[in-house]
Amino acid sequence: MAARYMHDVLPTLAAWRAAGLRTALVTIVFVDGSAPRPLGSQMAINERGEAVGNLTGGCAEAAIIAEAVACIDSGVNHVTRYGKGSPYIDLRLPCGSGIDVFFDVTLAQEDLDRLVEAGAARVPIGLGFDFGALRAAAVAPEAAAPYAYVRVCEPATRLYAVGKGPVLPLIAELGAAAEFHVIALSPEAETLALALPHAREARTLTTPDAFDCGRLDRWTAFVSLFHEHEWEPPVLRRALASDCFYIGALGSRQAAMLRREALAEAGVAAADIARIRAPVGLSIGARSPPEIALAILAEIVAVRRGVRA
Repeated sequence: MAARYMHDVLPTLAAWRAAGLRTALVTIVFVDGSAPRPLGSQMAINERGEAVGNLTGGCAEAAIIAEAVACIDSGVNHVTRYGKGSPYIDLRLPCGSGIDVFFDVTLAQEDLDRLVEAGAARVPIGLGFDFGALRAAAVAPEAAAPYAYVRVCEPATRLYAVGKGPVLPLIAELGAAAEFHVIALSPEAETLALALPHAREARTLTTPDAFDCGRLDRWTAFVSLFHEHEWEPPVLRRALASDCFYIGALGSRQAAMLRREALAEAGVAAADIARIRAPVGLSIGARSPPEIALAILAEIVAVRRGVRA
């Protein structure tokens, strides 16, 4: 049985419950060694054996789904070890590690609602696991006892792609594949039409001063993709006044220098201007629009994960 990869499985779990299906939420709560998927990785599984998410990269998903369906039928939560130290001697993880997996079929509806609502509101929340009582509950991210492990559920990474040209819809496509919530803004109708299938929102820009992005939080990346750089200063000023974890701008080194001068003349502080990554993207020799989009997305992921880029 296969499961489609998905980082945030909770909305799917909620949708299955709303459709009247019994469900299991399956979470890695302990890692012994170097596991294929990180601590806190989750799967959602319903009584029909349908599943989303990934815990082992394919090594044990079929067994996990089968065990989850059995857990749904029994109505009892439990923890199972897979890999090193597991009673399932025929299931070994290639990295030689062991993972403890919490099978939960009793998560209260009000807790699930709180978790999903927090995600939609872009507010961090915790999912606490009490190993003694074998239960899980929505909690504050910093919650302690009786929870042996608290999975912090942060808002999805949001990506604003603002500008013109062929790179924008390609960034939208790659960003959506990476499960970013993409918002595309452009004065070009054809660019928005190409981005729309991959973006959560696609909005028309009429003038530079009309740009309004709302609140840009610390889980948001912002990329300026303009070629006519008179658009950039008012747009970038709004991004630089926000908590975005990443701000990048397309263009050559010469264009970057002119951009810095224009922002300085507009009264933007030097420390804020220094936040702009330009030329944008990892240095991989990118030349074509798809390669440039890939380089930009790779740099965003590196910064998001705290890797020097």
